[in-house]
Amino acid sequence: MHCGWPRAKSRSRPAMARFVSSRRVDSMRERISLGRVYPEDCDAIVEAMRNPEMSRWLTSIPQPYEFGDAAQFVAEAGAEEYAIRVDGELAGMLRVADSFGIWIASRFQRQGIALRAAVLGLSRCFLAGSEGIDAVYLNGNHRSEMLLSRLGFRAKGQVTAWSRALAKELPATSLHLARADFAARHGIALDTPRLRIDGFRPSDLADLHRIVTRPEVARMLLRFAPDMSLQEVAPIFTKEALVPPMRLVIRHQGRVAGSVGMLPGDVPSIVYFLDPSLAGNGLGQEAVSAFVNEYLLRFDPPELQAEVFDDNPASARILRNLGFQRVEDIACPSLGREAAAPAGIYRWRRSH
Repeated sequence: MHCGWPRAKSRSRPAMARFVSSRRVDSMRERISLGRVYPEDCDAIVEAMRNPEMSRWLTSIPQPYEFGDAAQFVAEAGAEEYAIRVDGELAGMLRVADSFGIWIASRFQRQGIALRAAVLGLSRCFLAGSEGIDAVYLNGNHRSEMLLSRLGFRAKGQVTAWSRALAKELPATSLHLARADFAARHGIALDTPRLRIDGFRPSDLADLHRIVTRPEVARMLLRFAPDMSLQEVAPIFTKEALVPPMRLVIRHQGRVAGSVGMLPGDVPSIVYFLDPSLAGNGLGQEAVSAFVNEYLLRFDPPELQAEVFDDNPASARILRNLGFQRVEDIACPSLGREAAAPAGIYRWRRSH
């Protein structure tokens, strides 16, 4: 499965992308990450590109593919071209810029890697402000067609693509992915051993309102007060589940248990709360840990932060368990308090 990889006029740049099966494999999920491609990856790239199946679907790779081609590819790789790694080992490449492209080495195929990597990369693309992205695949590449459909791409029309290996034009299909279509399919939705964390639904509002207007909850948050009406709380929760600002709903045994989300800023801020009736069972840690892990995988931010009142040690403990450290003492206002109260800013920083 392959789709267009643009800016491929140089000898070394694979211009069409290789897809694997879109079947989701949950055990693989956390083993897949995106990052930079390095010169030490050249041998793996050469091995992948010399597979005859690559030249069948990748339109711009030269044949034979040499080490120098891989070295040039690595040197020219842009910020929106990601190495796909499984347990740290190079499994393929992904590009999400003006158009979408991906290839996966043969021994990593049919493991759900392409779909997961694509979701991570496209999430970053839409976080950066893109409203859509194009793709192209060669006709007859049914696995590519399937994956693009799973991602939410919609066909635009028939085109042709020049195959460097075959030295001729081949029929292909052009597609477009709109942000809304991707968000509907691949907004953040997580399952933990005891929880489901996903997007807000209007039917959740009454339960969320009930929780956040409890005095012991409101005073630990910034935007909620015990006397807030349902109509005042409603605008704070939206259906956004892809990029900040978002407030996902935590569900326990099919019932609304709280919320966790992220607010935008120079340093994104995590926000969360849990129904007090469920406190003391580790559900808050379970929810926040799952959400933060997914957020880091999708968006790779250099920093995250949270504001925690001093009289909320349970929240501070959740953050410390995730590697957050208190970096500043502040007096923090809350609609649930009569006056600003002592609090701390907790910050997580990427270690590399």
